[in-house]
Formats: sequence, structure tokens, C-alpha cells
Amino acid sequence: MPALPAIDEVVLTRPEGSNASLQAALEAARPAGVDGRRPTWTALPLLAVRPLPDGGELPQALAEMGPEDLVVFVSPRAVAAAAGVRALADWPIRHVAAVGESTGQALTGEGRPDALVPAGSEDSEGLLDRLDDLAMAGRRVWIIRGEDGRELLAEALAARGARPRFVAVYQRTCAGLPPRLPAGPERLWIVTAPQALDCLAGLGAPNQGESRGLLDLSLIHISEPTRPY
Repeated sequence: MPALPAIDEVVLTRPEGSNASLQAALEAARPAGVDGRRPTWTALPLLAVRPLPDGGELPQALAEMGPEDLVVFVSPRAVAAAAGVRALADWPIRHVAAVGESTGQALTGEGRPDALVPAGSEDSEGLLDRLDDLAMAGRRVWIIRGEDGRELLAEALAARGARPRFVAVYQRTCAGLPPRLPAGPERLWIVTAPQALDCLAGLGAPNQGESRGLLDLSLIHISEPTRPY
């Protein structure tokens, strides 16, 4: 993890309820604070994540699923949104996979402890390695995710002969924010999703009575360009 610059405040921008683990990791990396000082921590979600109305594309997908299909969940949010449509133990499939250990734990909590989980890296590449021994020729693969995200998993599975289909179950939108926001280079913004950058760019004008806007800030972006949030 790169060293934090000399700043007074760290602004964490992940969706509500998702910033505690990131703060803990950063504090563990620099327990003494930056340059001997401890920055303050502010949770200011830039994105709101909500299930799509009526289950999004999932009801139609469930009507078409068969026992030999593979269902891949890209995140704990995908698990939660899908389980809100139908209990996962009642899905008409035998094969379930998860992108990352936390997603696998979410599946276990929803009654699917049999999910295939990456043994190495916590991403699509790790899951692809885990699926090496599963026959893919002609197999339908349903990828449960938000309205957009990485294409790598579907492209790689298609190259193995599978028939991947995306199933959107939640959406990300810019969150409502207070009228006065922390700005200036002494505050470090940490952004973990490309769409959150778009939301931040929309806040570039200075607050009333201030000469500096949000474009005059320190920022770390720690997400791949098209990784799903």
C-alpha cells in the first residue's frame, strides 16, 4: 500500500456501511499516523447501492435456469440483492461460484456453503483459476452483478465454450451529499470505484464563499478501471 501523504483528514467514499474495513486496513498500515500525526477519518459515501425494482433481470433468469448451469456472484451486494428475490437454497441450480472470499461467506450465510471460491487472488482472475476443472463447453453461466462491471469473466468463460449472461440485480447512483464538503490538498480522498469519480467530478465547484473547490484536493484511486463496486 502506498504511503499516505501528509494530510489532516482522510475522506472515505465507499457506499454506506462499507468504509470501516478500509479504515481499519489503512490504520493498520500506518498505526502511528502520517508523519507522527493521526488524521481524522470522515465517511462520505459518493455512491448509493440499491436493489433494482422487482428484482431487476433476476426473475426472468430464474425462470430459464437449469440444474447444470453455473451461477457466479460478483460481490456480497449481489448475493444480498439476489437473496431478496428468492432464497438461494431454492434456486434450480447445483453449481455456484463467488468472486472473492467475502462473497463466498455471504453465500454461506444465505444457505449456499458449497460455492466455489478463489484459492488465490480475490478477483475474477482468481475465480477463473478455480474453475479450471469445471467443464464449460455449452454450459450456461449466469453472472449476478450490478448494472455494469468488468467484462473479463464473461469473455474468458466464453473462450472456454461457455454461454455467459449478465444478470443485473442492483444499481449504483450518486449519493445525496451535504452542501459543504471537505476540500483542499490537506484532505485525502480515497475513491474505490470509477463511477464514484464521476460523482466527485460533479462536485468540482467551490462552496459558496470559498476560493478552492474539490478539484484542489489530494486523491487516491485504488480500483481497476472497470472493476464492479
